[in-house]
Amino acid sequence: MRKLSWIVASVALIACAGYLFVYIYRWEWHRALLVGILFLATLVGLCTGLVLRRLSAVAHRAPTRDDHPPAALERLRAAPVESRPFPWLRPPSRSRSLDGAHIFIPVLLGGGFLVSGIAWAIERVAGSSARSGVEEQLAADLEGIAFPTTPLVPTDAELLACGDDYADDAALRVLLGPASSGSYR
Repeated sequence: MRKLSWIVASVALIACAGYLFVYIYRWEWHRALLVGILFLATLVGLCTGLVLRRLSAVAHRAPTRDDHPPAALERLRAAPVESRPFPWLRPPSRSRSLDGAHIFIPVLLGGGFLVSGIAWAIERVAGSSARSGVEEQLAADLEGIAFPTTPLVPTDAELLACGDDYADDAALRVLLGPASSGSYR
């Protein structure tokens, strides 16, 4: 059963790779994306299966507790212990002169919170004081590109009022609809 699943997954991977190139060659991008995702999913599944297979093989070859010589355990216990890298994380001792050094990180976080609050307040004050002048200047700058106050296309009433100039235009009568088809002729 395991060999069959490996064969099916390998065939699916090869088929996805083939169709991916076919869809890219035909410029069918949506299908290529879908098959590419299927290709990646199959590849991740196969790689995960290989890694799990290797891990299970290593686990079966791993020595048991009885295989270790008793001297190895004693050598490990006799080895020097690694020191902790950050001294302010150690619990305070009575012999140290700086008992408050272990609160460095909370003070740093509190300072960051305080600086962020001050920056937020400065931004709000600057935004509210500059807003009125900025809006007036922006309105003045945009007047040159503003929409005209009169419409660009004449209304139905204006076209009908012109009378003879547009009376013979069949396309204009179709555009204006049935109300204008005989009322001004």
